[in-house]
Amino acid sequence: MGQVIAKPSTLRTNIILTNKSRAGILAFMKDEQAFFHLQKSFVVHIEHVQNTAKDEMAATLYFGPDENQSLSKVLDGCVAVMNCVVKYDGLLATNFRVLSSGVPVHTNRRLKTTIDFAINASNTVGLPIELHNAIRQLPIAEERSKYVQKRIASWEGYLSIQERDATMDDFRATFTDYKCNENFTYMTIAINGIKEKEWQKVKGLSVKIQGAKEDLGTVIKSNPKNKTVEIELRPFIQSQLRKDKWHPKSKELVFSNFATLSQIRRLRKGFSDLEKGLAANANLEKILFEERPRINQPKKKVSLDFDNRLNEFQREAVAGALSAEDLYVIQGPPGTGKTTVISEICQQNAKAGLRTLVASQSNLAVDNALSRLLSNKDIRILRYGRTESIEEEGKRFIEENVAQYWREQTLHDLEEELSRQTDNTALLDEKIAKKETELQGLRSEIESLQKKLEEQKRAEVEVEATQQEIKELKKKLGALRKESREAEERLEAIIKQKTQEEQQIREFEELVGQYGSLSQLEELEAQKQSEKASLQKDISYLNNKSELEKAEHALENARLAYGEWHEKHQALQKAQQDVEGCSKIQELQGIMEKNNIQPNAKIEWQQQSFERIQAQMFGYTEWKEVRERLFSAIGYLEGKIGPSKSEEIQKQVEAQAANGYSSYAIREIDSAIDHFKRFLVDTKEVYVNQLYVYLERLYNRRIFVDEQFGMLENQRQEIMRLFHMMKEEAASLVSYLLNASLQHKSSLMNAGNRWKIEVEQLQQRLPDSSEEVKEMLPLEELKEILAGQERDLQELLAHKQKIQITTPKIEEIKGQLEHSLIEEREISAQLAEIKKDSQKTNEEGLVQEKKLKALEELLREDVTRKLDYVKEAIQHVEAAIAELQHEKQQLPIKQELQKQWRKLLLEASEHDLDEIKKLYVNHANVIGTTCVASARKEFMDNYPTFDVVIIDEVSKATPPELLLPMLKGKKIILVGDHHQLPPLIGDDTLEETLKAMMEENKELDETNELKKLLKESLFERLFKNLPKTNKQMLAIQYRMHEKIMDTISPFYENEDDRLQCGLEDSDTARDHFLESHFVKRHNHLLWVDTPNEKPYLEEQMKNGKSRYNPGELDIIRDMLRDLDHATEMAINQGSLEAGVKKSVGVISFYGEQVKKIDHLIQQELQLPNLHLRTGTVDRFQGMEMDVIIVSMVRNATHKGGDIGFANDYRRLNVALSRARELLVLVGSTEMFTKRAKRKESRNMYSHLLQVVKEQKGWLNHEGNPVVRK
Repeated sequence: MGQVIAKPSTLRTNIILTNKSRAGILAFMKDEQAFFHLQKSFVVHIEHVQNTAKDEMAATLYFGPDENQSLSKVLDGCVAVMNCVVKYDGLLATNFRVLSSGVPVHTNRRLKTTIDFAINASNTVGLPIELHNAIRQLPIAEERSKYVQKRIASWEGYLSIQERDATMDDFRATFTDYKCNENFTYMTIAINGIKEKEWQKVKGLSVKIQGAKEDLGTVIKSNPKNKTVEIELRPFIQSQLRKDKWHPKSKELVFSNFATLSQIRRLRKGFSDLEKGLAANANLEKILFEERPRINQPKKKVSLDFDNRLNEFQREAVAGALSAEDLYVIQGPPGTGKTTVISEICQQNAKAGLRTLVASQSNLAVDNALSRLLSNKDIRILRYGRTESIEEEGKRFIEENVAQYWREQTLHDLEEELSRQTDNTALLDEKIAKKETELQGLRSEIESLQKKLEEQKRAEVEVEATQQEIKELKKKLGALRKESREAEERLEAIIKQKTQEEQQIREFEELVGQYGSLSQLEELEAQKQSEKASLQKDISYLNNKSELEKAEHALENARLAYGEWHEKHQALQKAQQDVEGCSKIQELQGIMEKNNIQPNAKIEWQQQSFERIQAQMFGYTEWKEVRERLFSAIGYLEGKIGPSKSEEIQKQVEAQAANGYSSYAIREIDSAIDHFKRFLVDTKEVYVNQLYVYLERLYNRRIFVDEQFGMLENQRQEIMRLFHMMKEEAASLVSYLLNASLQHKSSLMNAGNRWKIEVEQLQQRLPDSSEEVKEMLPLEELKEILAGQERDLQELLAHKQKIQITTPKIEEIKGQLEHSLIEEREISAQLAEIKKDSQKTNEEGLVQEKKLKALEELLREDVTRKLDYVKEAIQHVEAAIAELQHEKQQLPIKQELQKQWRKLLLEASEHDLDEIKKLYVNHANVIGTTCVASARKEFMDNYPTFDVVIIDEVSKATPPELLLPMLKGKKIILVGDHHQLPPLIGDDTLEETLKAMMEENKELDETNELKKLLKESLFERLFKNLPKTNKQMLAIQYRMHEKIMDTISPFYENEDDRLQCGLEDSDTARDHFLESHFVKRHNHLLWVDTPNEKPYLEEQMKNGKSRYNPGELDIIRDMLRDLDHATEMAINQGSLEAGVKKSVGVISFYGEQVKKIDHLIQQELQLPNLHLRTGTVDRFQGMEMDVIIVSMVRNATHKGGDIGFANDYRRLNVALSRARELLVLVGSTEMFTKRAKRKESRNMYSHLLQVVKEQKGWLNHEGNPVVRK
């Protein structure tokens, strides 16, 4: 594993032992002296650990058995561990213990160094400062482990998904017979006792003999009809069978899901290894978990000799991957040559002596990458994995076949070489002759170069003289140019001055011609002034008249206003008297309303209180009347009974009332009084005692009536008080209004007097003005005329002033103009002479510069260097001739050795081939396997680390799967495309599987963690966040026709590089040669649009989730027949070679539709000219065919209808990018472009339809072009 290496070879440091550490050592040695003298020095791996003391460092030292042989013998191969505190005077050992040999010693968090321990207490060695600093710089291992453990916890969700279907009970059966293939790699067993449901699950399960320790292997095929299973045997069982040592004691077989569970255990072990720091790349945990991973700066890119023909993006990717120190990421959109890039990197690594691991989530991707390396003899490929799963391209490189393959390849090369024996001598003679001719030419070139060297010596003398001559000519030319420039500037100034003088003269003449002379202007000015005065007089009259009319009108308004005031003031005075005399609130309100007196807030409050109390006084009159009747009846009884007895009864009643009295209604009291009266009338003889009873009753009622009437009386008094307050407030308000009215009177009288005076003054001015005015224009029109007169007068005065100023100057300007004309002629003649001299000097300079250029060109040639080069070339050619002559002499010996080598290979025994295999395996430099297989124990033991790990199709693998090969790589190269589908779990994406799990168990514990997985794509995060030096997109695709590529281009428009087509002529390179009803030869992209009606609507299986579309099946049936016939026609016409089959892939978003397509092809159709393959879009990722038909299935008319799986743009990207020559979509355009629920999905499919329309590929379900829709 990768680890930190200390630079010093051996460090000497003091070691101090505590009693505990000494006791640990004494368990193995007699004393510490003997222990530390076992070896002169020890190779240790130092780990920085946490320490409770803040000022001290703690470290743990690991002594590996392989690196400390003497110590290993004492400890029986175990690992020694010493806990220490790091002090400046040495290491203080606090504990010593021994661990098993399987404990990792090398980790990327430990410092590997060699230490010579000094144990003498009196020594002064101390602790080397470089060792102290090195330990301090190490990460604290426990902290890093906790960090990794915390971050990797979210990845447990992937394993939860895989474990969902992995748990199942073992089942048993008995076998009756078995047979193996020739290589003992497979076994076919006849069995009994498996139930029908168990037959459906048996494929992929592990098989074991009851009671045996080792598994037989894994079931790869099952045949329920014949009751047989085929097993891929484990290496140990294969070995036992070959040696005839496999003799099972039991006939009972146990089938279990051990393989899947083992895979999950391997994935979890990857987690553990990362936590423990066992990654070959110490930076791996930062790469995996930091948002913006910190990576080492790449090395300077070197010039490479590429083995493959690469475009600019591929070359950049290869160069970047080779210069990267720890990580490089390559994004490969469909058809951009990812496999070619991987092949080139492997070849460059092989040249550099590096070992490369090529891993992927699928066997197909691994074998595709390895297949490109077959032609390179420097590469020794080894394919690791289950033979059954490996494609044909990779099977020749599995361990059991490599020796035979190498033997066959070497024999083939030898036989080719030997077959050319007769030609080799002649070929060598021809090469020697060519070299001798080349040598003669080089010697002739030497003579020519020596002559040129003499010419250069002469030219060096001439160059100096010529340069001086050119310098003098340039100096003269510069002076002439300066003189010319100065003369041109003077001439330009004179011409400018002359132009200005001419312009001034013209302007003066134009001015005089337009307005006349100065005297004419003065006469016109007097006339204009007279007209202006007359207009001003008329305007003054009209202004006065207008002002008088306004003043008279205002005076009349003032008089009217005073009359209105007087009327209102009298009304207020009357209101004041009415308020004082009113006795009811209704009268008061009437007075205020009549005079428009708005009550203030205080009056409004008093009125509200009045109304509220008045409402409460309901029944006042009734209570008053009943009280009077009650008092009258009581008075009558008191007169009959007498005052003393009446007073006694009254006191008794009052005493009883003190403890509470009864309440009575008015009607009840009236009834009691009436009852008393009837008693008196109806009873002939009244007794006093009877009167006592009535009096007591009436007293009781009087107490209650007094109480009620008292309250009502208080309310009446309050109403009276409020009414008087309202009257007072209203009187105050009227008084305030009267005062305000008097003030308004004063202002009205002032205004009237002011306007009266104004009218009198205007009347006095008007008669004088009106005597001379008879008829005139309106005032505004006169003002406009006056303004025009004033503008004309101002303009006239301005011209007059200009002429007055200009007249004296004009003669002076004319004289200056004559002088300017003379000077212009003189300077022009001077310039002509300067130009003539400059031209002559320039011509002389050009001649000298041409001469200098020829001399410099002669001197520029590095003749001396060429001489040295030619002499060196002569030496090389002479050496080559000698080597060829030597080869000619050795040719018979070489041929004899080749014959012997051929004979040995032909006669090679099994033992020889086994030895070849061992050598090949040990020296293999490109190993291919799947991500999960890279964690198998035997692979881990044989290949613990790699210089470079390349992982293809990263986007299809889960992070736990990627981690397994990444742990092995000192450098990691990731190849993938985050715009294609994410990992698949069964037939579904991770997102779809997760959704199904949550629907099944809404209380799933890992729900939150699982949801986080959907938001994080390891490849996408790395590609977006890594610097440009560590990533590259392959932007040129070679798979599909340019018109097909247009459908997927939008998925990559946000990348730095635009997706381009690498085919120079798509129409020629991807010509399908088909002409039929559905497909025309110019078509490369079609959408067969289906109606939104039966049978073209989607249907769903009972008790199932998958969907199918019977109408689309009918279209596909017709189209396949159409394609088969078109292929036959192309073969007959010679466009396609005889026997060629057009490869056609029929894919769908839904597994149920795929099953029905399979049935259609296998049971109904006979298509001899087509090579057909079907599958879901998800399973077709990584494949390509000439023609792809996509059955889109979804088409529903109900409101809840949607497009399901097809919402994912990555799935659509995969579907559109499988075809090389022709892509056909079958489905409802309306469903996908209009009725899909997500707006982004509608936009995505609308763009796709637009591309189809632009290419005239929109067809109806009958195969006819859609004219409009």
